[in-house]
Amino acid sequence: MKYTLLGFGISNKEILKYLLKKGENVFVSEGKKLSEIDREFLHSFGVEFEENGHTEKVLDSDVILVSPGIHFENEIIKKAKENNIKIDTEISFCLKEFEKINWFPYVIAVTGSVGKSTTVSMIQHVLNKYKRTLLAGNIGIPIAKLLNDDLRADYLILEVSSFQLFWSDKFKPNISSILNIYPNHLNWHPDMNHYINSKFKIALSQDENDFFVYNPNDEYIVKNLGKVKAKKVPFKYDFEIKELPEHLRYKQTIENVAAAKTIVEVAGFEFNIDFLEDFEKLPHRMEYVTEINGVKFFNDSKATNAAAVIRAVENFDGKLHLIMAGIGKNEDYTLLRKVLKNSVKTVALVGPIAKDVKPYLDGINFMECSSINEAVNHLFRIANPGDVIMLSPGGASFDAFKNFEERGEYFKQLVFQLKEGKS
Repeated sequence: MKYTLLGFGISNKEILKYLLKKGENVFVSEGKKLSEIDREFLHSFGVEFEENGHTEKVLDSDVILVSPGIHFENEIIKKAKENNIKIDTEISFCLKEFEKINWFPYVIAVTGSVGKSTTVSMIQHVLNKYKRTLLAGNIGIPIAKLLNDDLRADYLILEVSSFQLFWSDKFKPNISSILNIYPNHLNWHPDMNHYINSKFKIALSQDENDFFVYNPNDEYIVKNLGKVKAKKVPFKYDFEIKELPEHLRYKQTIENVAAAKTIVEVAGFEFNIDFLEDFEKLPHRMEYVTEINGVKFFNDSKATNAAAVIRAVENFDGKLHLIMAGIGKNEDYTLLRKVLKNSVKTVALVGPIAKDVKPYLDGINFMECSSINEAVNHLFRIANPGDVIMLSPGGASFDAFKNFEERGEYFKQLVFQLKEGKS
């Protein structure tokens, strides 16, 4: 078999190692310039490659494994489809490879616009009390690395994005779940239907022996339930926020817990709220940083779309100073405007997202800042004891930071510097 890896990101690097071990013929096509390390790696294994664009060399293959970020309108993809070349991506490809090594884990796959990482981490935290589990996909270990290192467990929990699902071929988990659907990634998906259809690919290859666990309060999901053949199970909201451990008492956590609880129970295990007492919240998600002169600081750098910002803002009652920063995702901010009007004192806008959000801020006190540093210092000067300053960017970090983690760490360092009296 001849394979082409279209894009040479983390997932395809791991797949390359696996295919080389199997003695397969592999060609790598990267749209950008490869790093010196990647180039040396490919040379050392005698792998033919191209960079700075995709040529028709890609078409000399039986299978093309696509990195999730590759756009579906890529010209070489169109030609590959015309030539009837099989197209797949990491997650569905690897699940089929598991069968070849006689590993048949119970697969739980979760997608959604917000809350995926927290939910799959909760599921793993609870299931680990009963069985050995592995967490992979967009969080934890790249799924192809499980093949390379022969890592196995009874239960495999996957966090899956709309990009991965769009490219997947016959992806069939035992339990699939869509947490929620909000307008998101519309700078990649041309419209909401395209985005929704990509999300629902998590369930389309399932049959009557599988389970689809869904949010009954999400109209986009409920309207599309007819597409699903698996047994449909709605989230169980049979607890109150005051029952949650104190460190998890945020409004958006209710949905995460309801999803995790339902999925664990569908898998056949008991879910006790007490199991979450020792669950460690993921960083950069409603992360409390510190308090300075009565002003509390929260790092919510993972909030990269309007829906996530709304959920964070709803936790505070009119005493919030919000920092939004980064690159927007071609969203409609009408609902965000309504929430901001009721809940914030000030909005500080940093970076390209300012031009997207400003038209929606009529009647809301806002300012534009040249950096997150400037925003933090200015908001602290105007904040009163009892107020909250929160970074909840609403956009991607790639204009100024490598990822949301780097952005969040930077914000926390600014706050601690402020605490030391070094503005």
